[in-house]
Amino acid sequence: MTVALSALTMFTSGQAQTCYVNWTNVFQRIDGFGASSAWESSMSTTLADLFFSTNNGIVYTDSTGYTTTNNGIGLSLLRNRIAPALSTSPIATPTTSETSIMQAAQQQGALVWSTPWTPPSGFKTTNSPNGGNYKGSGANSPTNLAYASQLANYVHSMNSQGINIYAISVQNEPDFSTTNYESCLWSGSQIHDFVTNLYNALVAKGVGSTKIIIPESEHWSGDPSLYTLTLNDPNTEPVVSIIANHNYDDCPPDYPPTALSTPGQSVWETEVSKLKCAGGFDGSIDDGIYWAGRIHLFMTVAQANAWHYWWLISGNPDNEGLTDNTFPNPVLAKRMFVLGQWSRFVRPGYYRIAAGDSSEPPYCSAYKDTNSNLFAIVAINSSFTDVTEVFNLVNFPAVSSVTPWITSGSLSLAQQPAFNVTNTSPNPISTTNYPSFAYELPARSVVTFVGQATNAPPTLMPVANQTINAGFPLQVTNLATDPDLPSQNLTFSLLSAPTNATLTPLNATNAVFAWRPLVSQASSTNPVSVSVADSGWPILSATNNFTVTVNPLTNPVIGSVTVTGGQVSLGVTDWGLQGPDYTLETATNLLGTWQVLFTVGSTNSPVTLMTDTNSTDPVRFYRIQIGP
Repeated sequence: MTVALSALTMFTSGQAQTCYVNWTNVFQRIDGFGASSAWESSMSTTLADLFFSTNNGIVYTDSTGYTTTNNGIGLSLLRNRIAPALSTSPIATPTTSETSIMQAAQQQGALVWSTPWTPPSGFKTTNSPNGGNYKGSGANSPTNLAYASQLANYVHSMNSQGINIYAISVQNEPDFSTTNYESCLWSGSQIHDFVTNLYNALVAKGVGSTKIIIPESEHWSGDPSLYTLTLNDPNTEPVVSIIANHNYDDCPPDYPPTALSTPGQSVWETEVSKLKCAGGFDGSIDDGIYWAGRIHLFMTVAQANAWHYWWLISGNPDNEGLTDNTFPNPVLAKRMFVLGQWSRFVRPGYYRIAAGDSSEPPYCSAYKDTNSNLFAIVAINSSFTDVTEVFNLVNFPAVSSVTPWITSGSLSLAQQPAFNVTNTSPNPISTTNYPSFAYELPARSVVTFVGQATNAPPTLMPVANQTINAGFPLQVTNLATDPDLPSQNLTFSLLSAPTNATLTPLNATNAVFAWRPLVSQASSTNPVSVSVADSGWPILSATNNFTVTVNPLTNPVIGSVTVTGGQVSLGVTDWGLQGPDYTLETATNLLGTWQVLFTVGSTNSPVTLMTDTNSTDPVRFYRIQIGP
């Protein structure tokens, strides 16, 4: 596939396009979208609100005096820098200048994770934070153990300040060394040897749930050995949770990223900007459309679980940040709100679902939350004219309406009026129609359609009222169906029933109500209520209500007592109604202890209950007990 990403592929203006979104064709889980606050020390409350919240109506005045009312872009990930400790002591604790920003992001619901740009100088081949090679070699080497202890100390220290470090990277760009800023070269074998030491140190400090990230190479297509050595070793692979790389592959990156293969780790893109490109700050929609194309490709082609821009706020007057570097109120770039077209609506835990063909414009991608049935469809119109796009929602549960949000040359993550979705498009895989809507995408815009699929309730096949005898085992199958595609998980429960009744699921759609009434429950009518609930949003249920009537008892008739050769036999010729158990008991004294001789289940035929050979007793009494 070849895509001109510098401006995205253009197409004939005015031509109606179609995007098929398939609810049941599910791809990767989304961990979130973020950026970095590295080297920052503070941030205004308003700016933090814009970056990390999903609040509406945030009034912001930039450095030019221009006041706008904006909506928060809802970044769900914050990447911060770990400042190296000043010694090589294992008890030394690295720090960070970004504590207040980390706290603000976490308060808005973002996950915070950390990266060291360099170990302490004493752990390197050069006595400087800039450049050099990491000296640690071999698992459990003194350098590895000491540095692992320091990073664990950092995570524990942040935790004590109320900041939960979600993940920690081993090294920023281990394949790039420069004397211009903090950096350090690591080999794949050094990373392999270090990760178990880091994991053990985290566990020892009580923060073992912190995820470990490797390798954060400079290039998305960087040296695979920086992580494959670790992933190919069954002793080290389990301790690594995330494989991450940057995307400084060209100026700017202009080709589709490849998918990285891992045994089960998440794949994150963790840093990118037009850092190495000439030119100053560009906050235009053209720049925003470029970044929309990059995000789209990382979601659909690389199938990344997370995507990060580089800086929140530029350190220089260039395109390194989502804003420029004027303080205290930097100018907001369109790329910031373009990123928000994903980050505000595609939340951690969502899954990407199939949406059209990522190689044909307008570009569309789609995402759903399997718990709430919320969904978001992101469409990119790179054309210089408006284009009508038709969205066919294949295999969706019922959808009543969607709400568009737009970033364009004149709008910044602006909510538009909701409109109804119809069910008129023919479904190619069934005789029913599926939800569909058409929308005119503005020129040079990114539009996110937000909606919630309506969960349809499950159904239960009715159960007739039952009549049985005491002791008779009753089994009634409750058959449930769920009309949603895919079907929800169904959970059965007994809302009301006799105390000794049970309900046992047989499979995903069947549960058996079972009851054997006691003799004491004869002559009774018992209400039974069986419920089945789905796993959708909101949770919906269906209920079966029926009664079980237990007939009165009918005592058996003793048919014969015979004595032959010293053997005593007792027979029952009329059992009455089928149902209870009958137990023959004997005693030599009516007031004495009764001994069980024989128990027989219900039958309609005469039966000899017992042959008793204890003829040496001068007197013996017999009785029949009805049960259970």
